[in-house]
Amino acid sequence: MGLAELFSFLGGSSSGDDTLPEIFPLSCSKNAFVEIDVRAIYKKILTDVVERTQGLKDDDQALLWDNCLMSESKDGLITLLAKAMASRKEIFIVLDKSVGVIRKATSDEETQIRNDYKSKASSSVGTYISFKEFEVTDMITVYSALEYACVGSLNKSMNLARSLQVKVDKLRESTAASDSADAKAQAKRIATALSKGQDVYLDAKDILELLKPDLTATNSALDMINQKRSFYLGLPASYITGALAKGLGDSGDGDARAIERGLKPYYFSIMKPVLSAVFGIEKLTFRSEDFQQLSTALEALKTFDITSDEHLGAENKTVVINKLFGLDPDTKGDKPEKVETPPVDPNATPVPAAVPPTRTP
Repeated sequence: MGLAELFSFLGGSSSGDDTLPEIFPLSCSKNAFVEIDVRAIYKKILTDVVERTQGLKDDDQALLWDNCLMSESKDGLITLLAKAMASRKEIFIVLDKSVGVIRKATSDEETQIRNDYKSKASSSVGTYISFKEFEVTDMITVYSALEYACVGSLNKSMNLARSLQVKVDKLRESTAASDSADAKAQAKRIATALSKGQDVYLDAKDILELLKPDLTATNSALDMINQKRSFYLGLPASYITGALAKGLGDSGDGDARAIERGLKPYYFSIMKPVLSAVFGIEKLTFRSEDFQQLSTALEALKTFDITSDEHLGAENKTVVINKLFGLDPDTKGDKPEKVETPPVDPNATPVPAAVPPTRTP
C-alpha cells in the first residue's frame, strides 16, 4: 500500500512514488564537511607544535599564520602544510625575503625545485615537501565522513524535536474523504492557536506531544569515532573533543603529558625539518609544557647538590638532570663562579675577638 492510499481519507491520489523527500538536510555538503574537518585537525596539531617550538625569529613567526588580504600569499605556512596533508599531495614552498611573504611556487619554480632536489636534495629556490605517503589521512577522512552522518542524524533529531504532534483519536476511522477539508482546517486552527499561546479544546483522548530525541546512539557513535581518530593521530581523544577527561582527584596532568607525547612526532617529522628548510634555522628545540616534570627536575637537582658522588657519580647525575629538563645528554652546566677573598691589610688594626658574657651566680 502506498502512502497516498494509506492517507486517502485526506483526498490524496496514488502516484506510485512512496519515497519521502529528505527532511532537514545539512547546509554543508559531505565533501566540504570532511575537507574542512580534516584540515582543521591538522592545523590545530601544527599550531600547537609551533607553540612549543623554540628558535623561531619574530619575522619568521609572522609567516606561519594566515592573513585576510586577498593575495596569492594569504595562506600561512601552517595552512599550506595542513592542506597538503589533508589531500596527500606534494607542495613547493617559496620564501620571498624581498617582500617578506611565503607562497606556493609557480610552475617554473616548481620544475626548478624538483630538479634541484633530484640532484642535490635541496634547492635555493624553495622547499619541496611531499605528503603522498601520509596514509593516516585516509583513515581520518573515513571517520570524518562517519561524523558527518552522525551530525546529520543529530540535525534531524533536534529539528524534529521542535515539531508539535497533534494526535487525534481515531482520525482515520471517524473522518471520511469528503470531510478531509474540515479535518485539515481544524488541525490548522489548533496549530495556529498553540503558536500564539492560546487555549485549545481537544477530545479527551487526543494528545499534544513533542518528539523526545534519543541521542544515546549518536553519542556512542561520536565517542567511537573520536577514539579511532585518537588512535590514528597518536593523541588522546580529549585533545580532539576539547574536553579534558577528569576524574575524582585527577588534575588533568595525564592528558597534558599524553598530548605532549603525541605532538613530539609531528615536531620531529614535519615542523622541524620544514622550518629548518624554509627559514634556514639550524637550532630548533621542542619546549616542554609539563610543569609537573619541571618540579620533579628541580627537586632532583636539589637532592643531587646535597648528596655525595659515592653511589651516583657527577656524570651520571648530569645525564639524569639533562633528561628531566629535556636537554641533550651531553649538556654541561656552567662552572661555579670563584668567590675572591679581599686581600688582608697587614697594617690594619686587628679586630678583637668577642668575649662571651659572664654569668652572675
